[in-house]
Amino acid sequence: MLQTILHQLWNQRRQNGWIFLELLVVSFFLWTVIDPIYVLTANHAIDRGYDPEGLYVVNIGMYDETNGNFDPDMASDSMNLVAYTRLARIVREQPEVDSWAIAGNQSFPNSSLWSGTQVFADTASLHREEGYVHAQSYSFVALDGSNLLRTYGMKDARTSGDIRLPEQVEDKAFISERLAQRLFGTADAVGKKVYQSEDALEVAGVFRDFKHRDYEQPYPLIVTMYSEMYGSQYMPWWYNFVIRLKPGVDVSAFKQRFQQEVAPQLSVGNFYFDSLKEFSELSEDYAMKSGVTNKLRLQYALTGFALLCIFLGMVGTFWIRSNARRGEIGVMRSMGASQGCIVRQFLLEAWLLLTVAFVLVIPFLLYHAHVNGLYTVEMNDKFVPNPAYGQNRFGFHFTVVLALSYVVLMLIALVGTYVPVRRAARTLPVEALRDE
Repeated sequence: MLQTILHQLWNQRRQNGWIFLELLVVSFFLWTVIDPIYVLTANHAIDRGYDPEGLYVVNIGMYDETNGNFDPDMASDSMNLVAYTRLARIVREQPEVDSWAIAGNQSFPNSSLWSGTQVFADTASLHREEGYVHAQSYSFVALDGSNLLRTYGMKDARTSGDIRLPEQVEDKAFISERLAQRLFGTADAVGKKVYQSEDALEVAGVFRDFKHRDYEQPYPLIVTMYSEMYGSQYMPWWYNFVIRLKPGVDVSAFKQRFQQEVAPQLSVGNFYFDSLKEFSELSEDYAMKSGVTNKLRLQYALTGFALLCIFLGMVGTFWIRSNARRGEIGVMRSMGASQGCIVRQFLLEAWLLLTVAFVLVIPFLLYHAHVNGLYTVEMNDKFVPNPAYGQNRFGFHFTVVLALSYVVLMLIALVGTYVPVRRAARTLPVEALRDE
């Protein structure tokens, strides 16, 4: 059958020419639109490094001199500290709260802020200002049970167990596994020293890699701690309350009760309750604001458009071809060929056309990938991609997108071929030979 099909394709090369050219163009186009979908989806599938279930950020606002509710008698640092401490107590003492943290305003996933720092492994590289790792920085106040690592559900990189805070938190830090590997070549870094500027910090623990953005990859992260709050005059801009609910809490009931009963209590001094947001809500908001959501929608729309064009092209082409070859189909049926045999022959023809076109376009795709680069989610120019993730390895990345493009293209082409051919194959031999 294969020899007959090849002979048939060659004899009808002019009729097949335009669909062959369409397959060449669409194969290239489809690869370019599937590439970002693959990267964003692969990044999203990376373990977050924390458990977002039941996590909320309590945002507190602060009146200033331009607001009519501003109280100048409550504007001193000492009064603000007293008021903010009272707010912290109200939040943490809610019966639904399992754990909580006074976190820096950049220190929770999908926040609108991002803080970076340079981390050195030794004083020699520090003084030469080279050999550092650019890392993201989280901070929290370890006061009255405030524990960012426990609240987020961050786990020890070696044991996957809970991380305990040291009794003395000053001059201590926790670092991510990726940061430990970059600095020391191993995740066994507890007790080692790291340096930020001239400040020496002892590594109190190493946690699993942690994602700040859901559609990005984990960035090297360092978590520092303070035993008291600083910058009390600007607390709402420096700190947020992050809480984790106890297992089994009715989320909708908690949110309703918090808004009705707790929120009014959070107007103390010049502070006021601003919002209560779930981590999942923050993720959706950031994906929308950063353009990730629209990017995915656009790529899905372009992919759908390309596949629709392929489907209509294949249906139209094989509808015309099957009608033009009614006589051939009638002869085949009269000689005992089954409907399935005829359908398989036409499907094999479509598969051969598609495969040849796809193979011919691969060199152009390789050139495009080398010149323009594979799609990546831009973080910053200091980010060093982790080769452990397949999307960061050129060969694996290119091959996966190529395979996805081929499979999707093949399925659509075969379905677009099957519809008209199946109809033509069901024609009775007498009817098919009537016009011959």
